[in-house]
Amino acid sequence: MRSSLVLSVATTLLSASLVQQTHAQQLCNGYAGLCAKTYDQVAYPTTHNAYAYQPADALALNQHNDIPTQLGDGIRAFMLDAYKSTNPNDIQLCHTSCNLLDAGPLSKVLSQIKSFLDDNKNEVITIFWENSADLAASQFQTVYAAAGLSDYLYTQSAGTTKWPTLAEMISSGKRLVNFIASGADASVPWLMNEYDYVFETPYQITKGAEFPCTIDRPSGERKQMYVLNHFISQTLATGGQNIDVPQPDAAAQTNGEDLVTHINSCQSTFSQVPNFVAVDFYEKGTLLQTVAQINDVPFNNKTPTQPKNSGSSGNNGKGKGNGGEVLMSKGADLKAIGVAAMAVVCGYMAF
Repeated sequence: MRSSLVLSVATTLLSASLVQQTHAQQLCNGYAGLCAKTYDQVAYPTTHNAYAYQPADALALNQHNDIPTQLGDGIRAFMLDAYKSTNPNDIQLCHTSCNLLDAGPLSKVLSQIKSFLDDNKNEVITIFWENSADLAASQFQTVYAAAGLSDYLYTQSAGTTKWPTLAEMISSGKRLVNFIASGADASVPWLMNEYDYVFETPYQITKGAEFPCTIDRPSGERKQMYVLNHFISQTLATGGQNIDVPQPDAAAQTNGEDLVTHINSCQSTFSQVPNFVAVDFYEKGTLLQTVAQINDVPFNNKTPTQPKNSGSSGNNGKGKGNGGEVLMSKGADLKAIGVAAMAVVCGYMAF
C-alpha cells in the first residue's frame, strides 16, 4: 500500500512537471500564437546599432538601454557592427569609427546573449552583422565558440526556402540566427549571407523626410524576408567626417504614428509585411505593440524600460500611434516634427 502511494505521488509530480513544461513550450518569443509560424512568417522588434548605448554622452548613440535590458524588454533582433580588435581572439563593436564610439568587445555581448538563451528556453534571437572591417568569418567563429554559443547556432540548408517553425527551432535548441552583410564563407555555414534571404529598405533617412518603401540592399532584389529600417538622423560635419546623429527627442513620434504609417505603406508596396522592424531608442513610441499587431497576436502589455536620464522628452515613450492599426491606415500622411537638433548635438559632443 505504501509503495503504491509513493508511486502515485511520484506519478502526480511527474505529470505536474510535464504539464508545466508543456505550458512553457506553448509560448514562443512570448506568444503562443507564434509557435506554429515559420521563422520567416514572424516579425521581430529590432534595435538598430543595438550596442551603441554607451557612453551616455556619445555623439553616435542609437539606444539608451544595454543589450540585457533590450532582451528583457522583448527585443529579438539586433544590428551589430564588427571592427578589428586589438585582441586577435575578439571583435570590437564600434559605430562608424572606434574613435567615435567604441562599445567594447563582442565577447561581452555574446556572453550576455548566451546567459539570456540559457535562462529563456523559448526564445529565438537574430543578429545582423555589418562587417565594416571586412573580418573573416573564421574570426566570428572563434568569438562565438569561446562564448559557448555553438550549440545554439542555426544554419539554413543551402538552397532551402522552407524555414522551421519557432516551436521547431526551440525544440532543436537552434535558436540563434546570424546574418552577415558581407564576408560570408561556406566554411562557417551558420553565419549566413544576409542578402540571400533578406532585403532592406533604405537606412539613411534624414529628419523631416518621408520614410521610403524601396529596396536598398541588395539593389532591386526581392527576398523572402525584409528589414524595415525606421530611424532618422541629422548629418553633422565634424572633424572632416559627416556623422549621422540620431534624434532621440523625436523617437516617440518616429516609433509611434510614423512607424505604423511606414509599415502600412511598405506592406502595400511589397504585398508583404516586414520581418525585422529596426528602430533607434526602442523604448519610446509603440514598437512592441506594433510588432504584435503585425504578428496578429494580442499584445502582452510588456512595458519597455525607460532610462532614468536618457535626455529624451518623448511623452514618456508614448507616440501618437498608440491607437494606430497596422495594415489599416495606409493613406495617413507623415508629420514633420520640430526638434532642437543643435541642442541635442551639443549634448552629444564628447568623443
